[in-house]
Amino acid sequence: MWAKINRYYPPWLDLIGLLLFSTAFSYIRAHYDQIPTTVPTHFGLAGHPDAWSAKSIWTVYGPLLIGLGVFLSIALLNIFLIIRPENPAKILNIPQRDKDLLGPERLEAIRTFTVRGLAAINLTLAVLFAYLGYASANVAMGLMPGLGALMWVFTAVLLGGSLYLTVKTLLMSSARGISR
Repeated sequence: MWAKINRYYPPWLDLIGLLLFSTAFSYIRAHYDQIPTTVPTHFGLAGHPDAWSAKSIWTVYGPLLIGLGVFLSIALLNIFLIIRPENPAKILNIPQRDKDLLGPERLEAIRTFTVRGLAAINLTLAVLFAYLGYASANVAMGLMPGLGALMWVFTAVLLGGSLYLTVKTLLMSSARGISR
């Protein structure tokens, strides 16, 4: 299975994401006693906290747990639903007529691009959520005034990458101009 995954993207990219989450969890655990009894639970557009809640496992670790759940879901989606089927036509949601016109090589190219794009988005999500957990803890401890501009950078990269993946996949899937 690892050899097949390696044809599409290096699986160690997923390990980098897990390492980021692990590092953020470790940082928060090491500083848990220094986090005050109220923690920021929502941030405004400027990145400054605008809602606070009582300190609990969920309010402190919640962003990381949600991020880890999303990360693992996308990784499993990539592996089991996209990479695993031998025939890429099984996973593409386009009319059969278009699949026939595109042919197996083009369908495989679409699958490869989609898998690599999802892996890149997933790694970006890991960076975003790990930073969110780290920064939230620092804001709670008074070490940072807000999330900072990095959240906007990560969000822009995530949205831009998602838009690029969507448009390019749609263009690759178009059977217009292809004739038998």
